[in-house]
Amino acid sequence: MRISHKYKFIFFCNPKTGSDSFRQMLEPYSDIIVKNNFLNKSEKFPFYTHMSPVETRNVFSELGWDYESYHKIICTRNPFDKLVSLYEMIYKNYPRVLMPSFKKWLTLTKVNKEGGGGNDYRRWRKYGTYSLENLIYDDKMKILVDQIIKLEDIENDVPELFSKLSLPKIKKIVKKNVGKKYKKTQEYYDEELVSLVQQRYSWEINKFNYKLLR
Repeated sequence: MRISHKYKFIFFCNPKTGSDSFRQMLEPYSDIIVKNNFLNKSEKFPFYTHMSPVETRNVFSELGWDYESYHKIICTRNPFDKLVSLYEMIYKNYPRVLMPSFKKWLTLTKVNKEGGGGNDYRRWRKYGTYSLENLIYDDKMKILVDQIIKLEDIENDVPELFSKLSLPKIKKIVKKNVGKKYKKTQEYYDEELVSLVQQRYSWEINKFNYKLLR
């Protein structure tokens, strides 16, 4: 998460959508640089890295800050790719023979509430399987962000974002934390899983015309 009072932006970290890259690029222009996890937030510093828009709006209200006056940004990514990347990140330190199958893992995840499971403080894992719709809307179906940037369009959208925020011209597009896959994305999926993802993530699939590459 990055917040600038000077340039009036809030950048939300949607797990496995290039947020590490965006955080590094926006850091020089941020007044609040959030690097702590959920367990380390405090009354004095109530922010944490993967804080949701709803949580952030509530904290802004408590601090007397005008949430609506900030340009609020979040990234998205083809959910077929994102879910594979999240799965491999969760189990990157496991021997392959001890990992649950991708199908078993994905079937047990949720698009809201406990999301990707695991300990509650690991919010990157919890929010990682949220549908974008459940992440950026409140319970009254009010959208809490102003701009959604596709990871796939980062080369074009980052310079435009910097211009919109009146930031200095970006010199280089940063690409950090690129995950390792052990096979092509489409090889993780069978027809049942394709149907499952299409159903669970229909909002972003339809809005951004995402497909599973064959």
